[in-house]
Amino acid sequence: MNYALDALWWRLADPHVRALAAVLTAPAPWHSGCELPVRTLLGGHGFRYLLALDDDPAPLVVRLAADAPHHGRLGRYAESLLAFWLDTAPHSRLIARNLRLSDGLNTAGELDFIAELDGTPYHIELACKYYGAADGGYDSFVGLNPQDSLAAKAAKLQHQLAAAQGRAGRAALAAAGIHTAPRSVSILRGTLFAPASTVWQSPLNPLGWHGLYFDQWPSENGFSDGLRYTRLPRLSYLAPARVREDETQDWRQIRQEPHGLFAALERRPDGFWHETVRIMKRG
Repeated sequence: MNYALDALWWRLADPHVRALAAVLTAPAPWHSGCELPVRTLLGGHGFRYLLALDDDPAPLVVRLAADAPHHGRLGRYAESLLAFWLDTAPHSRLIARNLRLSDGLNTAGELDFIAELDGTPYHIELACKYYGAADGGYDSFVGLNPQDSLAAKAAKLQHQLAAAQGRAGRAALAAAGIHTAPRSVSILRGTLFAPASTVWQSPLNPLGWHGLYFDQWPSENGFSDGLRYTRLPRLSYLAPARVREDETQDWRQIRQEPHGLFAALERRPDGFWHETVRIMKRG
């Protein structure tokens, strides 16, 4: 699936609102078994609220500026975006964020979010991951940092999701005044990169956001004529790219890049270059 081609990206222009929309609506790259449905996260008025924010993004911009500095950490940025949504969306109430767990002596982890959506309490774990594999096999997917693997993250996520039901989780919830056991759910976002011929096997999501993986740049440009390219800064991973022409490169230039995440782009009537294909290149 190429999530970058969703009609939503023709409409939204503000970069923070686009990133927020991706956190809310992007497909999970793999199945955790307890994904929070997009419909539940958006609520009945979610799209209208996103459009209103795009017309006037000041409330989101102010909240992000007031939040802790992200220092290039994509996970912190995504958490700030989701916290804003849970705190301001019409159907939502943010109860706690980064609720610390203790084993009596030391910190034993934390719960990302406790929130009510349409009156139902949830414990939400958020993860945004970008993994590539030359063979498309589950155990082969790793990030640009090869120590970050999909298999390890998926296993860790299951422990995080179970934490609210453990002794430390129940104690932390009670101390925060939360006496109704929340339902533990995941919000997984990101892109999996593999060869175009990959057959996606469970628990990988065949309807996830997929990009192309290269160990080496192809010698010939196999993409459509008229495309340009851009390297994606880390805090721009969440949403499909929308950039000015002076932020783009041609095929010869992009092939000089040793590694990273990149987007192939086409020009649209708004005058900007929009992502059509996402690429991972490992050095």
